[in-house]
Amino acid sequence: MQIRSIVGAVCGALALSALVAPAAQAEESPIAFSSIAINSGQPLVVGTGTPRTFRVHYNVHHTHELYSTQATLYAGSFDAWSARSRPVADASCRDLSATVARCVQTLAIDPKTFVGNGVAGTWHVYLQAVDSDHNVVGKGGLYPTTVKRASVLAHTTAGPEPVVEGQTLTVTGKLTHADWNTHTYVGQSGMAVELQFRPVGGYYRVVKTVQTGSGGALKATVTASADGAWRWVYKGDSTTGGAVAVGDAVDVQE
Repeated sequence: MQIRSIVGAVCGALALSALVAPAAQAEESPIAFSSIAINSGQPLVVGTGTPRTFRVHYNVHHTHELYSTQATLYAGSFDAWSARSRPVADASCRDLSATVARCVQTLAIDPKTFVGNGVAGTWHVYLQAVDSDHNVVGKGGLYPTTVKRASVLAHTTAGPEPVVEGQTLTVTGKLTHADWNTHTYVGQSGMAVELQFRPVGGYYRVVKTVQTGSGGALKATVTASADGAWRWVYKGDSTTGGAVAVGDAVDVQE
């Protein structure tokens, strides 16, 4: 099924106005939505520059022939969106039955349009559809998903090298997060980060948890006991994504 763009439809002006100010819902609607999936159910992690693209899948239940449909992801309340996605392409739909269409639309979130970190957290999707009988239905507050600020862990450095077994090894790094106030990556103190070690031929395990210092600086001391690699791992939280640093291999001499 080829779905026309809402902007270019016969009801385009009405549909576009509905996207700007969500339409009131009738008690009984000839159009309904179900089976919504955003980014395959995964949180959307957004940096500071490049827009983050993703897909929204959903079903449209329609009494009359479906004319057009569109999805928008937004932050804030249903009546006052503080941030929103933009369409990358028109929605594409296929018929599941005579009255149900499965639609998918590619959207983008541009962090350069954000005015602060407050938009990180829960977002919702607003869906709209127009049928051949000129019914225009929009519904917001659907399918909560999470938009998070991206995190970066700078390359782990472990030294000194060479190091003798039993001596003290110092491991450093730095954790920063996307800041949507300045649109740069900044560090902050008091963030819990795991220090992990992987012996040669083995797997990474947690050695200790360290709190970041000023500017996101990381530093820990350990006893050199075996050859292997050290790395930092940040698990993230409700508004920031996790990050894994590139490991630093250390040769321990007997």
